[in-house]
Amino acid sequence: MMSNKTMDYFKVFLKRSSFCLFVCLYIACSGSEKIVVISNDTVVAEVNGKDITVEKLRDEIRLLMKQFRVVNKNDLTDEEKIILKTKGLSRIIRNNLLTMEVVSSGISLTRGEYEIALGDAKSGYQGDSFLEFLRDEGIPSNLWQTRLKNNLLIKKLISTKFKIKLSNDEARARAYYNAHKEDFKKGQMVHAFHIMVASEDESMVVLSAIKSKKKSFPKLAKMYSLAPEASIGGDLGYFEVSHMPEEFFSIVQLKINQVSDVIKTPYGYHVFKVVDVKAPRQLNFSESKKNIFEQFARDEQSDSFNKWLIELKKNSSIKINENVLSEISL
Repeated sequence: MMSNKTMDYFKVFLKRSSFCLFVCLYIACSGSEKIVVISNDTVVAEVNGKDITVEKLRDEIRLLMKQFRVVNKNDLTDEEKIILKTKGLSRIIRNNLLTMEVVSSGISLTRGEYEIALGDAKSGYQGDSFLEFLRDEGIPSNLWQTRLKNNLLIKKLISTKFKIKLSNDEARARAYYNAHKEDFKKGQMVHAFHIMVASEDESMVVLSAIKSKKKSFPKLAKMYSLAPEASIGGDLGYFEVSHMPEEFFSIVQLKINQVSDVIKTPYGYHVFKVVDVKAPRQLNFSESKKNIFEQFARDEQSDSFNKWLIELKKNSSIKINENVLSEISL
């Protein structure tokens, strides 16, 4: 069963999406006695002559289920299943339209652009641990790579077609700051050192060495850690607690110079040492101004893009087989 927060998100999506008509069509035909034979190759929709098969839709639904932490599909209500199908199909249609625009606009990725993005995605994983993570999540490697490339191309299309223009309207920015001060607070900051190893046995060795105090934490990080910051003694610098992965929230309970217990994640086994903590504080206007101008620019870019996308959909041929959509099992 989805959480109330997840359901609220889906309901907002349905209200805003130009594809909410899918639900009405789905409900209208769900009571039909017409029997549809479904296979992976069955066409559920067509976008400018390009087929969307049941297999592609099911792949998208599986990714959505991972995104929204749906553990058991059998626990989903009929409403939740409709929402998943609808959102999955609308995302595929949107991405197909944008991919067609990428091709017609002659936009492509350089090898360097792809390699940098791939490196960022795999950052923190060692050896085959990233592939193991994908396997654990049930995401085929080739599907993940295709989605990465498509997402990069779509982002490049948007940034090329709708260039960001930074505002210099300080009066508008100040008015926004005064109305949204709660958005401009710096959360609790922690300065920590970090060691990551591949196995539980190694983590016990590291923890024992730390407790013996025969070698400093930075020296042990250089000796044992597989993390990117190992070369500088495991120093993570200051980071905001709220931006940490959930598995690491427990380190905020540590006192200055205290070492954590071993924390297991999909990346490996981790040990932290907190060396400083900064209390939350309100950012002033000068500190916030750059972020406000950037937010204005992103909002304007998003607004221009959404208006353009609506026109693109209107001028495209989109056909949906409601009978197939209603009969697809998750």
